[in-house]
Amino acid sequence: MLMATQTDVKAASGSPFAQLRASIHDLFSPPRRVRRARAKPATEAARGGAKVTAPDEKQRTALAKERSERRHDMSRKQDSDSSGRREAVPQREAVPQPRPRPAEAPPRPTQTARIADNPPMPPPRPPELKPERTAAVPPPNKEAPAKETPAETEASPESTPSPPPPSACQLRLTPDLAAVHILPPISAGQCAVDDVVRLDSVMGKDGRRIAIAPPATLRCPMAESVIHWIRDEVAPVATDLGAALKSVAVDTSFECRGRNRIAGAKLSEHGRANAIDLRGFTMTNGHAIVFTDTGVAREARERLRQGACARFTTVLGPGSDGYHENHIHLDIAERRNGYRLCQWDVRDPTVVAGVPLPPERPAAAPPRAADR
Repeated sequence: MLMATQTDVKAASGSPFAQLRASIHDLFSPPRRVRRARAKPATEAARGGAKVTAPDEKQRTALAKERSERRHDMSRKQDSDSSGRREAVPQREAVPQPRPRPAEAPPRPTQTARIADNPPMPPPRPPELKPERTAAVPPPNKEAPAKETPAETEASPESTPSPPPPSACQLRLTPDLAAVHILPPISAGQCAVDDVVRLDSVMGKDGRRIAIAPPATLRCPMAESVIHWIRDEVAPVATDLGAALKSVAVDTSFECRGRNRIAGAKLSEHGRANAIDLRGFTMTNGHAIVFTDTGVAREARERLRQGACARFTTVLGPGSDGYHENHIHLDIAERRNGYRLCQWDVRDPTVVAGVPLPPERPAAAPPRAADR
């Protein structure tokens, strides 16, 4: 602190911490007269080269006494201030204030901010990049269905495609005609079929349910023809034979194969779900009727043949090709010029011819010789 008093006033005024240093200097430095007494020999020595003398014993005593009084005054002032603000501000936080500047003290040099003649210019600001213009994106269509996730699009091996909307033929098969189930299109090898239904039962005109055993897989137009033939022809024949119609026995409906199951043959109408093989029917009294049975009344079998040949384009039975001796084949295959094929022989029961017996031996005849 003592060395600070010997610094040049001009150098002190040029320091940015001159204000703070002046406050600290006034707080802890000895009185100005003592400083002047100390600084005078140093100033004279700096100017004229005179010898600097140290303060004598009297000056040192006065300086020590002044310091002691000053510390006592400051301690008493702090005690008085801390007694009134003991609770609000702790004593360790109290900052001692400098003594008031004497009136005879010369004014302090004012500090002015130094302004550079050519202040450095700030670096140029980089130009702002204009935002890129992008095309306007239309708002999403709320009515459009959401895209399926890959997990949803991957169908499991056991899953089957959903059936298409019902066709005009399917709409005609109302529950009062038959019980049918709409099936998805069939695609198996060379067999591709659409508009497929499964015929489970037929409703008779009297409201009785006529089962199809087993259910037949057919194209809807073929199923419609079978339904009306059973309702209009088979059911009345069964009634004339003694009981109502209960069920119809099916041999084959849809089957992807060649004609007559011959390898390499032309695709059968069964492979197009356009044909059905029927064996016979059962009545409510338990009697089973086979269409090719000669034991059934010829008139009943003839009625069934005539009704089938009028409704279907192909009718094959006994006497056709050797493959239909125990059942009948019905289909609606389309041919040129509307050609129809009806080959079902209604046969009569086989009559076994009598063997003539020899005439009786006359009584007058001699006896035969005994065999030896």
